[in-house]
Amino acid sequence: MTGTYTAAVLETIGQPLVLRSLPIPKARTGSAIIKVLATALSPNIKAVLAGVFGLVTPRTPVVPGFSTIGRIHSVGPDATCLKPGQLIWHDFFTQSRDNPDDSILAGFMGGNQQLEETWNNNTLAEYAEVPLERIWTLNEDLLCKTKGYSFTDLSYLGTVGIPLVGLLDMGVRPGDSVIVAPATGTFGGSAVPAALSLGAKVIACGRNAETLARMTDAFGASDRFVIVVMTGKVNEDTAAIKAAAGGKGADYYIDFIPPRAVGTTHILSCLGALRNRGRASFMGAIFGNIEIPYFLVMLKNIRIEGRYMFDRGHGEQAVKLLETGHLVVGDRPMGGTKMHGFKLKNIHQAIDAAAEYSGWGNMVVLEP
Repeated sequence: MTGTYTAAVLETIGQPLVLRSLPIPKARTGSAIIKVLATALSPNIKAVLAGVFGLVTPRTPVVPGFSTIGRIHSVGPDATCLKPGQLIWHDFFTQSRDNPDDSILAGFMGGNQQLEETWNNNTLAEYAEVPLERIWTLNEDLLCKTKGYSFTDLSYLGTVGIPLVGLLDMGVRPGDSVIVAPATGTFGGSAVPAALSLGAKVIACGRNAETLARMTDAFGASDRFVIVVMTGKVNEDTAAIKAAAGGKGADYYIDFIPPRAVGTTHILSCLGALRNRGRASFMGAIFGNIEIPYFLVMLKNIRIEGRYMFDRGHGEQAVKLLETGHLVVGDRPMGGTKMHGFKLKNIHQAIDAAAEYSGWGNMVVLEP
């Protein structure tokens, strides 16, 4: 393999990314080299690269990365079905092959030095080396030619795939009711189309009435979408959510609490609005403790579980839902997300925009 490519390199935490020319690597056993087409940026990228988000920063130097739409450039000797030229979706959640308890978000959040050293050429670049098991093939003719999706639209798969796993783990089925809260953030907002794609009724909760109104414009064509503007008064909010769910309470609740929501009351209200034997999935990113209504959870047989990222089978299900039309992404009816594209040479403006556009309805995408 010959040639070079341009990559955005983080040389030290807290310093700006630097564009460097690097040699295109040769695919090793267990890996593929992909040509990057569209990478959706996390709204937290600016804070992570500055070292002020979460508990673990990436090991430097590193080419950061996120979920990506790409094209196979070359594959390692053990690849049996991936071929050069195929359109693929890659996700950056990377686990140790001999101990899945060890994992990283490659190029974004560390946790295991060996994994970080192995997977350090990620997707804020023209090319990237990625593990085979975090690649899903896409039907390009169907998605791009027939359905009219752009590569940028498809990059939303990495965002919507996260709440989808929480919903699948809980066992959400057509006709079930799902509380999404807070529903106005990037990931909470993506839980809405994820739940709708499974045939559920969605009760979208939050305090930002303007964003909830825009969500109604996007998803209101479905008679399975309602909103609840929360007041912060636990009993009032609980009653409003129950009423929106039909009076007896909702079947499921998926939570995406953000780091800044210390002292929030919405968890009490949402758990209180679950029916007997309801289930809750916690997928947010708060780093402190929260209050749980212990007696109510016991009395109503409520099950609470945590979920971090998604496994290969969940990614396959996301692709099936997209290709069959149950899941809609991008800026179109029942999608509702405006995609903002930036070139690699404008990486710093893209990072600033990702922080500015945090919340539902906008996604910043790097298009090298």
